[in-house]
Amino acid sequence: VVVLPIIIMQRLADYFLVVGYDHDEERGGRSCGKIIQRFPDKDWSDCSFTPRVIHFCQPQGWILTAKRELPTFFISILTDLDGLRHYCACLTFHQTLLPATTNILLNKTNDYSDEADDTAFLLPRTQ
Repeated sequence: VVVLPIIIMQRLADYFLVVGYDHDEERGGRSCGKIIQRFPDKDWSDCSFTPRVIHFCQPQGWILTAKRELPTFFISILTDLDGLRHYCACLTFHQTLLPATTNILLNKTNDYSDEADDTAFLLPRTQ
C-alpha cells in the first residue's frame, strides 16, 4: 500500500495580477504586456513570483485593432525546473481606447490607422 502525503493549500491563489498593454514599450500598435497591479506586493516564502508569467497571459503579445472581441478565459499549467506545477487562470477582456490615445499609439503610420475610426481595442497578437 502506497500512502501519499496530503497537501493542504495555504491560499486559494498565490498571486493575483492585472496585466495590460505597455504604452511605453513599443509603438505602431504593437506591444508587450506589463504588470499593472499585483497582489500581494511581496513574494510568499513558499512560492516565489516570476515576472515572466505575463508571457503566458498573452503569449503572442498585444495589438491594437478596431474589431470588437468577446472576453476569453483559459487555464495553463506551468511546470518549473523542480517539477512543481503552477496553475495559471487567465481572463482576457478588451478595452476601448480614447481616440487621442489611439492616434498616439498608432503613430498614424501603420496598417491600423485607416481601420481605427474613433476607437481601437486591445487584442492578443495573432501570427
